[in-house]
Amino acid sequence: MRRIAIILTLLLLTAAIIDLPVILASPAPELPNGPYVDELVYTEVEDESKAVRMVDNGELQIYLWPLRKVEDKRFAEESANVKVVKAYSGVWNLFINPVETDPEEVGFNPFSIREVREALNYYIDRDFIARELMGGFAYPQVTMWWVMSPEYGRNYPFIMEYEKKYTYNPEKAKSIIYDALYEAGAEYKDGKWYYKDKEITVKVFIRIEDVRKDIGDYVAGKMEELGFTVERVYGPGAKAWEVVYGGDPTTGEWHLYTEGWATTAISAYEDWIPYYMYTSPWTGTVFEIYRPSPELVELATKLNEGEYKDLEERYEWCERLTDLCLKDSTRLWLVTEASAFVHHKDVGNIVSDLQAGFYGLLTLRSIRYLGEVGGSVKVGQKAMFVSAFNPVGGYKWLYEEVIRQAFSDPYGVYPHPHTGRYMPIRAEFEVETAGPDGVLPVPEDAIIFDPSTRSWVEVGAGVNATSKVIFDLKMGKWHHGEEMSMADILMSIATGFRIANPDDPLYDPASVTPSLETFVKKLKGIELVDEDTVVVYIDYWHPDETFIAAQADVWTGTPWELNALMASAVEAKELAYSDTRAKEWGVEWLDISKGPSLEILKKHYDTLSAENYIPPEISDFVTEDEAKARWKALGDWYDELGHFCVSNGPYYLYQVDTAAKMTVLKAFREYPFKADHWDYLVTPRVPEISISEMPDVVPGVASEFKLKASVAGEPYSKVNVLATIINPLGEAVISKSAELTAPGEFTVKLTEEETSKLTPGTYTLLTLAIGEEAAIPSVTTKSFTVIPEIAYFETMVKDLEMSLSTEIEDLRDEMEETRAQIMEEARAEISKVAGVTEQVSALTGRINALMALSAVAIILSLVAIGLTLLTLRRKSS
Repeated sequence: MRRIAIILTLLLLTAAIIDLPVILASPAPELPNGPYVDELVYTEVEDESKAVRMVDNGELQIYLWPLRKVEDKRFAEESANVKVVKAYSGVWNLFINPVETDPEEVGFNPFSIREVREALNYYIDRDFIARELMGGFAYPQVTMWWVMSPEYGRNYPFIMEYEKKYTYNPEKAKSIIYDALYEAGAEYKDGKWYYKDKEITVKVFIRIEDVRKDIGDYVAGKMEELGFTVERVYGPGAKAWEVVYGGDPTTGEWHLYTEGWATTAISAYEDWIPYYMYTSPWTGTVFEIYRPSPELVELATKLNEGEYKDLEERYEWCERLTDLCLKDSTRLWLVTEASAFVHHKDVGNIVSDLQAGFYGLLTLRSIRYLGEVGGSVKVGQKAMFVSAFNPVGGYKWLYEEVIRQAFSDPYGVYPHPHTGRYMPIRAEFEVETAGPDGVLPVPEDAIIFDPSTRSWVEVGAGVNATSKVIFDLKMGKWHHGEEMSMADILMSIATGFRIANPDDPLYDPASVTPSLETFVKKLKGIELVDEDTVVVYIDYWHPDETFIAAQADVWTGTPWELNALMASAVEAKELAYSDTRAKEWGVEWLDISKGPSLEILKKHYDTLSAENYIPPEISDFVTEDEAKARWKALGDWYDELGHFCVSNGPYYLYQVDTAAKMTVLKAFREYPFKADHWDYLVTPRVPEISISEMPDVVPGVASEFKLKASVAGEPYSKVNVLATIINPLGEAVISKSAELTAPGEFTVKLTEEETSKLTPGTYTLLTLAIGEEAAIPSVTTKSFTVIPEIAYFETMVKDLEMSLSTEIEDLRDEMEETRAQIMEEARAEISKVAGVTEQVSALTGRINALMALSAVAIILSLVAIGLTLLTLRRKSS
């Protein structure tokens, strides 16, 4: 060991001498509970051009509002310091006042005539708004189903028909409007409309903060073209709440309002939209007076409450409601925005909702400075402090909701940011359902809230439900340090029942969301299994079980003592949960974070804490000591921070400064999850679809088209592909699912019967692909031709002739080649024979020469022999 120490010392000394850094490996620091960063500072930056440049120079790290000017988007894309994230978070529309008004007192309301409202769908040029006013960063939207949403993709076959039906046609619109006004007794004189000799004045409430000012001026101009006298009423969101949503619609203060909606989460199914947008007082006092057709109300309510028996029936209801809502047109849809959100390059790890973008629940829960933990993130907002901070009837505007999402966990389950299916936030769940027509028995000792006695009672015998959900709750601490308990859950449920009960002093229809309304109607009982497990029985079914869990969700982001404090002030009619009720009572809209509400709440707090008040709703679940600890904690919180906004999210509300238009959140380090809890959601898997070359289609002949799906360049099979064949008139004639035939490869097969219904012409194959891991529809189109049978056969004959001609030519070429080859081979053989002949001749010559030589040799030999004999004779003589 000593030797090792000496070596290390020498290494360190050497490094110091030669001035080199020494890097010793050390374990990564443990991640904190709560968020990566220490602080969020929200500030108002109304000007988008200014905001993107503040992001560029580091004055803002993230801007929670999409860029809308083309030049700002180009600046962001060209900046080395700015990162752009795309989504489809916003929808622009007109909210139309349909309420009849006294023509003598406030003037005639032309939009109280249903046909006039519907005709505006033909009169407003959505393409112009998308192209010119939105700079091309928008898609025309005709129905209430948002373009680029899972619902739009699912319902596209019939949505396309309505898009075609309500295409821009100003002459048709004028004809309908003029007929309707004449029938109502109005007169058209010298280019102006009159009712009982008074000019018909249309008041267009135009929002001034964004592109809605341009849209409003365009709409106002169109109304003037119709012959109405137009009064432009310009105002910000706060004024809109007073006039449009909280005001009396019979006073004639507004007729058209440039409305906008922003989603905070992608949703796989949007059962709530027709009910919420066309019947619910939650969206304005208009619906406390005006009621659309009974069929619309009934069907929208049934859809919202999931009363269909299967997806096919649901599809039929969605189609019927689309028709009813367009005919009613209290809301006229204009465009879905292609949103561009920006953040500084030094921050990242952002979970962006595919549809909602940076409005998503997890955006600021996951954000961090790259490579480090801690720090302060400056968050830009388009506006601040439009609606009140209160968890019952407040947070009605996006600007407050995106702040609440960071400091509160009001949901046990929430839509997955890529699929729109619900996932656990603070409640793991297991669903058991008997289906739309089945029943599950509810245990007799399960409990349910009785609003008349403000107590929890046993359900008793003979109670059944459609579904049950077992929730394993992730309890933790409230921001003021006290532990969460089942009493908090039960108190929040009870509060919901009370505000939905017309006989209760807390009753507030403008605070009853469609989801709460369904929950109150459908809850059948609750089992308290242990301190963090609860079973909820509910008469609700959905084809997606995660939506059953969402409807049964009982989690809360509000401690019971805060609910009790708010209820005390509301019961005394000193504050009101909703803006509507506040205006009706002439009191403040309850705000637990700031303003005049705090003094009133403090007074009620002093009374309740002094008596150690335990609400009757939870008197069986809270001890005197527990109550005392809770009231003390809430009082200490108020004394320290100056507000009553206590919740349970990864940040807590530290400071609200209305003068500086700033809100500061601090990291809550006793949050039950680590900072990297949502990191797995940072990268979405959105499929891309490519279509191969299109074959000609022949009526009566089966055909097929080949598609490929990929993610990051790799084949991808977890995708549902709906293919729609659109005829030359723009009508959808065939819709069917593509079949997976190989990894990432799909085939759209048209049967003989299907193609037999097609007439010759140029058609379009439109595919809508929705991935299982990313539910934004990917739209691809490609043209193909349907040719007549005779043309097909003529083509076949021509092809056959060409094929035969080619084969004959090939045969001729082959024969010529063969002949040439044979001749060549023959020549070679002849050459071979000629060579042999020469060799034979040469050999013959040699043989002849040899034979001659042999003859000479023989002769010479004979001569020699003769001479020899002669010599011998001489010697012997």
